[in-house]
Amino acid sequence: VNCQDSVQYQNDTITVTEGENVTLYCAFKLRALNGLQWYKMIPGSSPVHIIFAPTKEKRREERFTVDIQGDICFLHIQRPSVSDSALYLCAVHAQCDTMIGRPVQELHMTSS
Repeated sequence: VNCQDSVQYQNDTITVTEGENVTLYCAFKLRALNGLQWYKMIPGSSPVHIIFAPTKEKRREERFTVDIQGDICFLHIQRPSVSDSALYLCAVHAQCDTMIGRPVQELHMTSS
């Protein structure tokens, strides 16, 4: 199989006030999406799995919602707290491989 799948990572730092909903995203170009996962990384710790979306349908788990629109995957975090400050990355399960990228966005929370 000739794979030309790719994931484009954003290198943004987002700062929001505690309790203010926030949206992170990653973009991808795939022939076939076989699922997508988001991970939270705190320096010095192993990545923590947040949510898995097996299809392009919207999926919600607790305060996290994945919404895939076209070639962009959004991670919506409701009522974030200071403990949500971390690096976030998406892992795309493509036709040929699983592409786990470098952290796509850094989230900094400030107390309200």
